[in-house]
Amino acid sequence: MTAATQGGAGRAGAGAAGASRAARAAPTAPVFDSLSRTTWIDVAVLVALSLIAVAGFEPAFGHYAFASAAVGGILVGGGVALLGRLLRLSWLLTAVIALAAYFLLGTPLALPGQALFGVLPSLDSLSGLVLGAVFGWSDAVTLQAPLEAPPYVAVVPYVAGWLVALVSVSLAVRWLPRRGSRRAPVGRAAVLLVGPALLLLAAILLGTRDPFFAGVRGVLFAGVALVWLAWRRGRFARDRVETDTAVRRSRLLGGAAVVLGAVLVGALAGAVLAPPAASRFVVRDEITPPFDPLDYPSPLAGFRKYTKDLQKTKLFTVTGLRQGQVIRLATMDSYDGIVWSVAAPGSDTDASGAFELLGSTIPRPPLFTPGIASTASIDVLGYSDVWLPTLGYTDRLTFDAHTGQDPTTTVRVNTATGTAAVTSGVRDGLSYTVGATAQKIPNDRALAKVPPAKLTLPPVTNVPDVVSAKAEEYAGSADTAIQKLRNIERSLKSLGYLSHGRASDPVPSRAGEGADRMTDLLSKSPMVGDQEQYASAFALMARRLGYPTRVVMGFAPKVTGSTTTVTGDDVTAWDEVAFDGVGWVPFFPTPTKTDAPKNQTTKPKLEPQPQVRQPPPADPRAEDLLTPVKTKDNDPKDKTSGFSIPVWVWVVLGVIGIPLLAYFVPLLVIAALKRRRRRRRETTGPPDRRAAGAWDELADGYAELGLTIPERSTRLQAASSLEQQSAAQSLPVPDGGLRDLARHVDAAVFDGTDVAEQRVQTAWGATDRALSEATKAAGPLRARLAAFRYRRPRRA
Repeated sequence: MTAATQGGAGRAGAGAAGASRAARAAPTAPVFDSLSRTTWIDVAVLVALSLIAVAGFEPAFGHYAFASAAVGGILVGGGVALLGRLLRLSWLLTAVIALAAYFLLGTPLALPGQALFGVLPSLDSLSGLVLGAVFGWSDAVTLQAPLEAPPYVAVVPYVAGWLVALVSVSLAVRWLPRRGSRRAPVGRAAVLLVGPALLLLAAILLGTRDPFFAGVRGVLFAGVALVWLAWRRGRFARDRVETDTAVRRSRLLGGAAVVLGAVLVGALAGAVLAPPAASRFVVRDEITPPFDPLDYPSPLAGFRKYTKDLQKTKLFTVTGLRQGQVIRLATMDSYDGIVWSVAAPGSDTDASGAFELLGSTIPRPPLFTPGIASTASIDVLGYSDVWLPTLGYTDRLTFDAHTGQDPTTTVRVNTATGTAAVTSGVRDGLSYTVGATAQKIPNDRALAKVPPAKLTLPPVTNVPDVVSAKAEEYAGSADTAIQKLRNIERSLKSLGYLSHGRASDPVPSRAGEGADRMTDLLSKSPMVGDQEQYASAFALMARRLGYPTRVVMGFAPKVTGSTTTVTGDDVTAWDEVAFDGVGWVPFFPTPTKTDAPKNQTTKPKLEPQPQVRQPPPADPRAEDLLTPVKTKDNDPKDKTSGFSIPVWVWVVLGVIGIPLLAYFVPLLVIAALKRRRRRRRETTGPPDRRAAGAWDELADGYAELGLTIPERSTRLQAASSLEQQSAAQSLPVPDGGLRDLARHVDAAVFDGTDVAEQRVQTAWGATDRALSEATKAAGPLRARLAAFRYRRPRRA
């Protein structure tokens, strides 16, 4: 081998050895990418805002049953977005992984009842995840809350949290930190708030009239978002120009003060100006119009149709009815002098007109003491109406689909009254099962210690005067509410006679419950009528005494076996009075005697006497009819000696005064702080220190206008930076520029001579002129913002 060959081989060997050493020395790329501290904070803020938003699903789903699905969706979507960024995966691959995680983890989180072994997906759970994402939204606003059926409706909070977290976190870790974003305005970060804001809006729209801490959640959401945006803006400002530590601290404290003020003002305004629950906009009421009972005739007005036309007609059969148990048909608490009727929808959540969509379960009434639970099956025969016969207070209602009739979507229930209606109509062949709980009725001795409940019921109007007179006469001198009501009940039963006005009845009886019929019933002797008249008279008397009373119409059949056939002759009506903490106690004022004398020649036992006392002041109409002058004089509202402020004045003060206070109070506080800062700088210390204070005042004034003061710079460097920023923002620079003022102040501080008062005043005069010209040129909006900013004094 020649020397050249040996030399070439040596060089080749050396090159191979060097390449091997280089390969061993080259670092390997890490498996996971790293994220900055700012990005982690962005992700944490977006997740926190999403959690605040999904809490609004509580009224629709109830009992925090949605929490695992909603929170799980946020964690699944956000976790996949983070994992895709840490593994440097593409957008498309991240979306595919997120979709797979949606189906894999959605079963145990949203549909655990359909999972295999409680965890693994099944065909039912996978189809439910698809159906819930597509059709669950429409079902959520057409079914009664709390939403429990169909099962796939639980997917709604899961898919909402998953989608919002996936998109928002992906933008936060990929788009927001992208090259060049550090110079982007704060609006770039504000784009990421769209997702949590839409989630908050969706939770509100899918909710009910009873919000879930709406004021607290709204203020907390806005506060967190504002603090985060202010922090992001501060980050951008520090990246452009180094900022003094005191400036950063003042910005942080100022932002915290603004957020705290917003929280306090928002909480105060929400407490004062919060609208009632009945005025809330609810999507479920707009998409599916509420059931309006006033579109149908009053049930009590058709009472005689059952006693005459349908007396022998088999209306329906009931299996499982107990002896003495009544069937509830309709509840009425509104009277207009003509007829008792169900109240209009939206009048009050406890009124008889507040009907809601039927869900898988029916909540208990707001005023209720549970008693015996029962279940019965009802098969409709000759009954045809909109009102659905039920038992007690219904908590379960299922229809037999084998009959070809399943009116689940057209059923409306009223939890406060225990009644139900079918907007599509109850017809022959309908079969359903009712699960109900009866109201527990305490004895009169226990009720003697209980006051009537304080409820706001629809008003009764056009009540005849004889009702007030008879109410006081029949109630007697009893001390308790239950004693007065029992006295009225016994008086009607003992003095009256029962007659349905049929040809077979001993005496005729006119139908109706209007004011003229009530006058006829209570003025003539003997009293003759049926449940329609006596229940109406009892309710009017009780309402005149101030007791919350309503009229109930239903059936009271005699139970002869396991299956009971109900006919029109079983129709009845009774009254219910609400007692505080107990519930609605029934009263049955209809007499059972039917042998009323046809001709009354002797003086009746209770002849109405001329009444000299005034009726109770609950009904202004009756007072005006009797003695309007005395009623006005005896009205304690007319004897007020002090000055009363109308309600509209308080509303105007709340609407106008709170925003004015929120604007002027911080403005006055900051203005006082600025005056104190200037006075200290201009009057405190030796002349050289006061001259330096003029420059500090100038720097703070420009900083409050939005300009940046370089950190750790001389006055000449700061003056040069301020002149450049002023030129870029079209702000004027005083004659000689700011650098002349900086030199003047430096000479006064550093030349070692005694500083004359004239030099101090010259520095302050130049400062005032420069700030005045810059403020005028900045415009009114920027000047107003500068008035709300305060840069804390720095140590010399």
